[in-house]
Amino acid sequence: MKKGMITIVLLAFIGPSLMTVWAQQRSGKGIKNQMYTRQYDTSSVETIEGEVVEIAYKSSRKNAATMGVHMIVNTGSERLPVHLGPAWYVEKQQQIRKGDKVTTTGSRINYNGRPALIAASITRNNMTLQLRDRNGFPAWRGWRRAEAVN
Repeated sequence: MKKGMITIVLLAFIGPSLMTVWAQQRSGKGIKNQMYTRQYDTSSVETIEGEVVEIAYKSSRKNAATMGVHMIVNTGSERLPVHLGPAWYVEKQQQIRKGDKVTTTGSRINYNGRPALIAASITRNNMTLQLRDRNGFPAWRGWRRAEAVN
């Protein structure tokens, strides 16, 4: 009888905690576990200008069904890979194309031993694509749920 009561009490306290962790990860509140947010460093934010020389769609290492959009920007002094965000979000925003002149603000990181930029915003022709807030929090977190409601 005592063992049964202890089990019930433990489940009553541990169960909600486990559900909360699971829900936070699913909703994006557990975002610290995601690579791009974990690597976004507000102290390394910079702005670059240049020409888009390549747009690439790459699948996530964790989930092959999730495609991310990346571009390479030629600044004149370097060709810098820029990580934008998930394809389903970026494609619903303004289109960035090869040959576009862009101004990109983001966090410079070291990705696979090479410099890269995690974009927070991209400006082209006086139009700005906002991808992250000033703390690096992705604009698309919760966006699908909001879209489904409207």
